[in-house]
Amino acid sequence: MRLQKKAYLLALAVLLSGYAYMISCTHKDSIIASNGSKIERGTAKMNFITDPKVSFDKSHSNVGWETAYMGGLSTLTGRFDTLGFTSFNFDEANPANTSFEAWVWVNRVNTSEPGRDKGCLQTTYGVNTTMTTETANVAIVKSKSVALSTTDKGYIVKFDFTFHGVTKELTGKLTYDGMLVSGSGATAKNIYGFSFDFQFLAKTDYAIVSTSIGDLVGIKCNAIFRQTQ
Repeated sequence: MRLQKKAYLLALAVLLSGYAYMISCTHKDSIIASNGSKIERGTAKMNFITDPKVSFDKSHSNVGWETAYMGGLSTLTGRFDTLGFTSFNFDEANPANTSFEAWVWVNRVNTSEPGRDKGCLQTTYGVNTTMTTETANVAIVKSKSVALSTTDKGYIVKFDFTFHGVTKELTGKLTYDGMLVSGSGATAKNIYGFSFDFQFLAKTDYAIVSTSIGDLVGIKCNAIFRQTQ
């Protein structure tokens, strides 16, 4: 009886181990469903400059910057008052059709501290208050490629950033904030919103000399476009 019982237990163990092996192999070959949310995009399209019915709403747009004071203390912030777009083409579903070029005048900086705006920042940037379209006074962002983000509804943009006489390729994040309608009936007009964020190394890559700012500078851009007809 003892021998029969041992043989029975041994056979049962072999059967169970074989079953477990088959289950584990089957599990390895199966496709495990993702629990992440599905990214859905619409079909919005907008063209600035090429479409005469669309205008850039500068009054409700903004280019801001921030950096750590002296590279390691509380954050300094500011914005540029003079900005614009050479072009902005957007296709929500097809990033290959999306491109843009934008600019700011470096000397029109506003930190809400006039002494700083017309003093040390002008010296840091190498500009003065009388400059306008001179090369040293114009910072330019020009997209080179746009791809869909894999984590959200945004877009990953590779672009050339020209600042302080230097041009380098950087990567930023473009977000389509959506479209709202102003007015109703025959007077209804579409309003489009976009955000664009990126960072750059002011001292390492763009030869900025200053003890007041950190090397890393963050840029946050918000742009509004309006249908005019």
